[in-house]
Amino acid sequence: MHSDFVRNFANIMMEAGSEKVELPAHEPWSQQASLWGRLAGAVAYYYVLFDTDIGTMTDFDELQKFVNQSIAAVSERFKMRHTVVFNVFVGDLTGNINDIKKLIDTSEEFGFLPKYDVYFGVDTTSGQVMHNPKQPHSMDGALTKIKAAARPLPKGTTPKDAPLPSRFAVPVAKHPILCYIFMAINALLFVLMELDGGSTNVDTLIRYGAVSFHLVFTLGEYHRLLTPIFLHIGLMHLAVNTMSMILFGVRAERYFGHVKFLIIYVTSGVMGNLAMVFASEFALGAGASGAGYGLMGALFAFTKLRKKNVERFRASALGIMIVVGILMGFTMNQLPDMPNVGNAAHIGGLVTGLALGYFLTGKEKTY
Repeated sequence: MHSDFVRNFANIMMEAGSEKVELPAHEPWSQQASLWGRLAGAVAYYYVLFDTDIGTMTDFDELQKFVNQSIAAVSERFKMRHTVVFNVFVGDLTGNINDIKKLIDTSEEFGFLPKYDVYFGVDTTSGQVMHNPKQPHSMDGALTKIKAAARPLPKGTTPKDAPLPSRFAVPVAKHPILCYIFMAINALLFVLMELDGGSTNVDTLIRYGAVSFHLVFTLGEYHRLLTPIFLHIGLMHLAVNTMSMILFGVRAERYFGHVKFLIIYVTSGVMGNLAMVFASEFALGAGASGAGYGLMGALFAFTKLRKKNVERFRASALGIMIVVGILMGFTMNQLPDMPNVGNAAHIGGLVTGLALGYFLTGKEKTY
């Protein structure tokens, strides 16, 4: 794709408040298109640049389907009711001029549809911009922006080397299946424990897999480092950790993927339990709080490395929630008639989640 136009367009998009949307890796589609997005009230505006110097018009239908999957994922996640997509064909249009003109001239007129496509052609050899006057080419200032990007630079100047930030990463996993499974297991075990002596009963907790230093290291029951992450002591304990799974688990599974989410959740839970039994040798513990803090730590690492929000969560907001949660745990342990909070498990899970988050996030691919 013509570098001058792309860089000019990137600068214009960022000045207008649009951000680059990460497309999933796919050969050859991810090399032939780039996507920008901006949310404005109930409407999402997207700009798709199609590189005609790489692909051909015969590839366009499949390429458009590929890009539309990313557009649909973002719009669905942010509950956008209307989507306007500005499709821009960029490059030396000589070989495709007739096909592009036909597509532009026959494109549908504007209607109040959930998704509407507007088409442009930019011949980078001549600077000519083609559009259909019957389409809303001026919506979001699209025609003005595209013409400005296509305008030749003054002699002796070079395009600004703009960074291409991306906040709207396309989630790796569409459905957080493991989160739903874990929440169902937690609820089922809680009901069984309530029917079998009560979830706050010490004997019941031990029978179902609660953890303590003596049970693990004296009796050698090492499976108890894992089983407590599915057990909860009282309804409030279950409710808090279920909310944590909804807030952080769902996002972690969507952005890390099923396998990495499983690694983070289980390892953070195990390491949190390990930290707890060493910190409180005579305590009996259960709960998914260590795993939950591990998910928070992993998401914090993700947002810091990628320099983007996880949906509506910024790195700073996640950091504040982590600090407040830890401080609340220590405060509750100083109050009378309050259940003991396993702060060591929280910290152990958090540190594990941070480390795994940094390790598993990796470098972001840009296109």
